[in-house]
This record gives sequence, structure tokens and C-alpha cells, in this order.
Amino acid sequence: MKKALLLIMSSVLGLILVGCQSAPKPTSSESNIQSIMGTVSYRERIALPDKALVTITLQDVSLADAPAKVIAKHRFETNGMQVPLEFDLAFDNRKIDARHRYSVSARIEVDGKLRFITDTHYAVITDENNTKRVDLRLVGVKQ
Repeated sequence: MKKALLLIMSSVLGLILVGCQSAPKPTSSESNIQSIMGTVSYRERIALPDKALVTITLQDVSLADAPAKVIAKHRFETNGMQVPLEFDLAFDNRKIDARHRYSVSARIEVDGKLRFITDTHYAVITDENNTKRVDLRLVGVKQ
């Protein structure tokens, strides 16, 4: 009788301990990767050359008296595509502080020379709308 009671108590205690076990945390860094999607466009009726280079940047712009800190950057060649150009900017969510302000900017270079750039602040992530999609309008740069 004692052995049966000991066996039942051991089983119950084992089940209780298994139930108290916390869920394993994801070990994959992919769980921390999020993205901001959107488009890049400009008003001018100018075709981009095949080798135009587009750069999308996510920056921490919290400090007014310091340069913006780059959180993520994505570059791609247009390969003949024209505006509006779609982008998907991946970033590590662990680098985001809910108290900070973030913005996305873009630029288009042709043969190493700047042709178009954003001149407007595009707030994302911690803004009041928690923006994850943004349509960037670039302006031409005088040559």
C-alpha cells in the first residue's frame, strides 16, 4: 500500500513540476526581426537608368542636437524598374526604444551622384499610429 501511495504521489508531484515549467523562449533571431514596407516615388517625369541605386534608412532621430543613429539600411539597384518602387526594410526590434522617435528616409543615386532625396520627416514605429507602412516622396537634387 505504501509503495502504491508513494508511486501516485511521485506521479502527481512530477505532473505539477511539468505544469510549472515556463514556455521556452524562441532562440531564433528571426523572432526579433520586423519590417517597414512602403514605396519610393518622385513627382518629376524622369526615367531612372538601369543602375540607379536606392537606399532606404531607418534612423533614431530622438536627439535634436546629435546626428541620427542608423538602425537599419537597405540598398538595391533599380534594374530598369521605375517609380513607384516597393521596399521592405528589415530591422532588429531589440534596437527599438519605445521612448525614442524614428523616421525613414530614402535617396536615389546615379553613377555615385545624388539625384533624389527625401526632404520630409516620415515618422514610423513609435509615432502615435505605430506606422509600419510609409510612402516616401523624394525631391530632385539640382546638378
